Amino acid sequence: MRNHWVPLAVLPALCLAFSAALSADDSAAPPITWDENATAESLGLEPLILPEDFFPLYPWGAGVSDLETMAGCGFPIPAFLNEKNLPAAKQAGFHRFFVMMGTGKIDLLDAKEEEIDAFVKEKVAGTKDDPEVLGYYIIDEPGAKKFPALGMFVAAVKKYAPGKLAYINLFPSYATTIGADRDSQMQTYTFTEYLERYVQEAKPQFLCYDNYMVEYSEDMTNQDRADIYWRDLLEIRRVAQKYELPWWNIVSCLAIRDESSPPNMARMALQAYTSLAAGANGLGWYRFLTPKTHFGYGPISVSGERTVTWQYLREINEQTLTLGKILNKFRSAAVWFSQPTDLLPANPGDLLAGVNLSYQEEIKDIAGTPSVMVGEFRAKEGTQKAVMLVNLDFGRSVTASLDLKEPGTIQVVNPVTGTAHAPRQREWILPGHGLLFLID
Repeated sequence: MRNHWVPLAVLPALCLAFSAALSADDSAAPPITWDENATAESLGLEPLILPEDFFPLYPWGAGVSDLETMAGCGFPIPAFLNEKNLPAAKQAGFHRFFVMMGTGKIDLLDAKEEEIDAFVKEKVAGTKDDPEVLGYYIIDEPGAKKFPALGMFVAAVKKYAPGKLAYINLFPSYATTIGADRDSQMQTYTFTEYLERYVQEAKPQFLCYDNYMVEYSEDMTNQDRADIYWRDLLEIRRVAQKYELPWWNIVSCLAIRDESSPPNMARMALQAYTSLAAGANGLGWYRFLTPKTHFGYGPISVSGERTVTWQYLREINEQTLTLGKILNKFRSAAVWFSQPTDLLPANPGDLLAGVNLSYQEEIKDIAGTPSVMVGEFRAKEGTQKAVMLVNLDFGRSVTASLDLKEPGTIQVVNPVTGTAHAPRQREWILPGHGLLFLID
């Protein structure tokens, strides 16, 4: 079980504590424990570079016995496998892999560089030259005290398996901090400190974290929990951009607890599309195989059968891969919301004058105003731009169009085929889904 999981009854207190920490005045501000002037160049960071036609998409919580169902669900990468399982995975049709390495018996709080060096050298020996191996799983959700040792792991992987990734996944902000009633999981005062220290002490090739608050918040109806999802998404994007690192998001594809409602198409779509709109460079889903306790309604049932969730996930995976490969050619330039708040930024006015939104006109008694998340992108080469709109309504489709600040030709991308066409009179966005526009 992922160790940041907490009972739903405990979450409100954690949400309130997190909010209080964010609103504390300067006199109560926690100490700065990282170099605020550090940059990617000063740290000597070497970001992960993947082929432009490849978008990392993978499940958590599956194994070699689930290879066929993972492949059928549209994942280009299976869950983390041991080296001995690679032949079976290749036979199942996979061509990209993360190999389990772990940290062995090494004490990460008192690690010796030569010990880690020798461990990594041995672990990568059989796969370092395999072009289909993307990298090696090191650890999930480490506390900050382990960052120096993890920096040694990153350096050793780069040394003995050049071009491969040292895979480390981080806590979300609702893991406990210093001063919490529970033992500190992040071992920092804030989520920002946690991310900053990780970059500066471990010198990673990318950032990766998980956040299941869309599920915990019951489709964002609990505002405190919904805010945590948005804060984390925006903060990890900020830190990744500051240090010129790619970043990946891990989201939920099952009922998190016995009290949770089952996943639905809109919930799963919103997690994928908001990640893409914020500029995420990879996506993971937790978890593929339903465990016997606490969780439910996963893509694969406890008895090993495909479920409705598997069908939903396959559809979302197809769209994610299509759009993710297109967005690989762009850089995230801005994120804003049609209904901004103190947390959610407003239109910066760099590309769009605004967006035009409406619900179905024929239904006159629907209350409320349509709300979308907007991701703006600029091409890495050339002058093309892109805009992704995400419908934040879980129950109603919305029509959408763009108001450009400067004249341009707009095309809409088919999320299944990747082909582009001129906008129709009314372009609909399904609940929780997104729509990608290309602008020349």
